[in-house]
Amino acid sequence: MSSPRALTAFARSRPAFAILNNAATARTSFAVAHHHFSTSSRRAATTEGPPPANFRLPKPERWNEKKESVWDQAGNYFLLTEMVRGMYVVLEQFFRPP
Repeated sequence: MSSPRALTAFARSRPAFAILNNAATARTSFAVAHHHFSTSSRRAATTEGPPPANFRLPKPERWNEKKESVWDQAGNYFLLTEMVRGMYVVLEQFFRPP
């Protein structure tokens, strides 16, 4: 079995290698020329400079990521319903006939 160095030297001696190598160089030069297509100067997205720290809003909490337990949520719900019931009783007394 021959060494990789000998195979590389053999492949480089072939005329097809020169054609492929020139094609790869031409492709690279086209990519570099294409990169400099715009003639305007580079500008930032905003005129005020970079955004301040904590510019982006954090991800909103999903329903399964809440830190409150089920019992705390149920207690808050029933507290709210009791407050609404109490307001209803007060309004009943306020608008009753004299």
